[in-house]
Amino acid sequence: MAQEVGQEHQPSTSSRAWRPHLRLQDAGRYIALGLSLLMMWGVVAWFVLVYPQRLLDDQRRELDAAAVTAATQLESVLRDAESNLRTLDLWLLTRAPDAPLRDASLAQLAETLRSSSREIVDVMVGDEQGRFYRLPTLDAQSFVQLPPAQLGALRERAHADHVLQIGEPLRLQPGAPLKLPLFMRMSAHQGELGLLLAVIDHDRLVSLLKPYARGELGALGLLRSDGLGLLRYPMLEGYIGRSMYDTVPGSRERLSGAHGSFVSRGGASDGLERRVSFRSLDDYGLKLLLAQGRDAAQIQHRQHSQLLFFASLLITLLAVVITVMLDRLQRQARDREAMLAAMSDALPLGLFRCDASGALRYANESYRRLHDIQGALQGWDWLKLVPEAQREGVRQRWQARMSQRECDSLSARVLLPDGQRRRFQIHTAPLIVGGRQDGVVGTVEDVTERELQQEAQLTLHAIFEQTPDCIAQFDARGRMVYLNPAGRLRLGLEAQAVLPEHDYRSFLPDPEKRARDFLAALPEQAMAQGHWQGRSTVLDHEGQLVPVSCTVLVHRDARQQVRMVSVLLRDVSEQVLAQQERERSEATLKAVAEEVPLMIAVLDRQQRLLFCNRAYEQQFNMQREDWIGRSVQEMLGPEEYERALPQIEAALAGQTLTLERSADFQQRRLLQVRYAPLQLDDGQIAGMVWVARDITEERAEQARLLDASQTDPLTQLLNRAGFEQRALDALERARQRQRLCCLIYMDLDRFKAVNDLHGHPVGDALLQAVAGRLRHVLRQQDLVARLGGDEFAVLLPEIPSVANAESVAAKLLQAVARPYLIDTLSLDIGVSLGFCVCAGPSADLARMVTQADAWLYEAKRAGRGRYRGGLMEG
Repeated sequence: MAQEVGQEHQPSTSSRAWRPHLRLQDAGRYIALGLSLLMMWGVVAWFVLVYPQRLLDDQRRELDAAAVTAATQLESVLRDAESNLRTLDLWLLTRAPDAPLRDASLAQLAETLRSSSREIVDVMVGDEQGRFYRLPTLDAQSFVQLPPAQLGALRERAHADHVLQIGEPLRLQPGAPLKLPLFMRMSAHQGELGLLLAVIDHDRLVSLLKPYARGELGALGLLRSDGLGLLRYPMLEGYIGRSMYDTVPGSRERLSGAHGSFVSRGGASDGLERRVSFRSLDDYGLKLLLAQGRDAAQIQHRQHSQLLFFASLLITLLAVVITVMLDRLQRQARDREAMLAAMSDALPLGLFRCDASGALRYANESYRRLHDIQGALQGWDWLKLVPEAQREGVRQRWQARMSQRECDSLSARVLLPDGQRRRFQIHTAPLIVGGRQDGVVGTVEDVTERELQQEAQLTLHAIFEQTPDCIAQFDARGRMVYLNPAGRLRLGLEAQAVLPEHDYRSFLPDPEKRARDFLAALPEQAMAQGHWQGRSTVLDHEGQLVPVSCTVLVHRDARQQVRMVSVLLRDVSEQVLAQQERERSEATLKAVAEEVPLMIAVLDRQQRLLFCNRAYEQQFNMQREDWIGRSVQEMLGPEEYERALPQIEAALAGQTLTLERSADFQQRRLLQVRYAPLQLDDGQIAGMVWVARDITEERAEQARLLDASQTDPLTQLLNRAGFEQRALDALERARQRQRLCCLIYMDLDRFKAVNDLHGHPVGDALLQAVAGRLRHVLRQQDLVARLGGDEFAVLLPEIPSVANAESVAAKLLQAVARPYLIDTLSLDIGVSLGFCVCAGPSADLARMVTQADAWLYEAKRAGRGRYRGGLMEG
């Protein structure tokens, strides 16, 4: 025993050489702790000193984003106001009511515009003296009188008609809320009315924008391009109506760009420092300013900094205390004992001995090999196989097990230095010396492979038992040795049924294969390569054929003799039915596509033809077999392809477009073409679909019906509706070309007497004759119409001078006044004419009609049979 003890203490003597290294390890822990604390305090210093600037940058970015959103909201309101004014202007231009202020339709339009803008925007009409009327108005009294200064400023800024001008905020009535006015001139004066006014409710606009002015010092402002203050929240006395550019030095340069930010000292407002972000609304000559106090983020950061400092201080104290305690425990565990040579190194099992503290004192070569221990044995070498974070817990549990003085067995999973994970089975027994436990002895066995095999078998068995696929195994003679629950259900077998009574013939529907032996019934590929996969059919317990996906595995022994055959069958009935249904649907769709009177073509993403129907093939005089797979550019030709390319690319990008396009086949045709993406079930775009419909006859019929609706059936001249429509188009061309145009109104003299004396048939024939003479006198581009009864109208769209208009009037008077021979009757009638000549830029049909009609009545008062006219007045 003394010899054994002496042998055990020899390693303890040699372990003294390691004490300098242990001291270095102790110092290393403190160095690591110091570096960790240094890194932590570095983070604290960064947070306290550097992070505030980042907070300010974040605040600036958030403020810029809020300014962009607020500018978008403001621009939406302004566009609503502009749209309302232009809608009102267009209505007045096209309708030209005699009394706009009392027109019910105009009043209803005004109410609709107010409702559409959520009552934020109101609209009015006004005259050049600054009197504005809110529609509807019953007493023709102005709703608001624009101050002379405001009206003068408006005229100075109005450089062109139809341009929106934003004025200084005003109150429509004494004591009323502020309104932001937007002015625009009418396209055409309506009597004295020539201005349009939209007013934006100042308070509602502030309510819409103020959520973006966050914080106690949040503020927003609105400036005009000349620096005039239009809006301020919170309200600041003297801000609205004052020019910031004149009162705040350098403000014009700060606000010169389309957007930006800067720090304001409050010189133009309340003297408080703020960070300001601005955005320009160039379409309206406005700048929106959004401000926020700079201290909002810093206050919160200061609180966080104090909290972080005290938390770091506490962590530092705790880390030092814990490190000292762990170091003390580590020192207590370094007691080295002499190695115990009580076990034989020849045993295949790993043998070891531990002292009472659990430290390893002896290990044989098998133990060292299992634990990859090189060189001198250390007391806790085996802990290196345990993750570092778990070592202390494992050590304590190990020591607790040894103190029980009982034989014990345990299993442990370890990570070897080479990265392998192994499972060790450990058996221990207490070492009792003189009635006192002096440690433990034990064995270690690597059971990894054995356990993996068991787990693999259990896993494979669980898979076989739970899978819905049918799995069967047969011996070399075809007798069934295993069938999983899904297979038993397929064959109608009970769970306890004896399998050897069944063989491979239970599955085979083919009588010929049933007659062969088992191996001959297997696929040739399975016998040659050891596996086979494909489709087949099997019988279920009701004798029904079931389509299956089949996998056959042939297992051979060392002598290449067939030992076992595994068969996996998966029911694919639903997939087969789905495939059949898919094929039926495809056939149906193809049949429909072939029969519809539409031209259909399908392209892939590379613009190659995938399909075209019979109508497409016949219309383009092609054989589809020759073009399938070829590019659409080759099929259409360079010019037609370049014209269709934008629509093709849009469809491939996911858009659907419908347009009309002319095409030359045997004759020129008009097609309605639709480009649509070809989308798969998962949303991916696999190509595009081109569908075309011939609408030539449809459009021709529409044109015929339109022409009939605008033609007088008796004289075949234009009727009133057709004349007005074409006259508007002609006047628009005259305005564009800066040419004179002339409107002539005619009223037949003594026509009623002809009707009363000879009857309506003679009167109708006389009207037809008059129409023929009018067409003969006029040019091809001139418009002539029968407005009703014996009233006619002529529009000369482009004439050189007023003299030319008078010459045409004289010719018409002379042509109509000549006698008419109707059957055997010789009839004499006359005509009175009134004409109005107007310059192209000021051409307005309603005013020309009024003027020409007035000249017509002047001619009648002068004795009939004559004409009167001249330049349009005003």
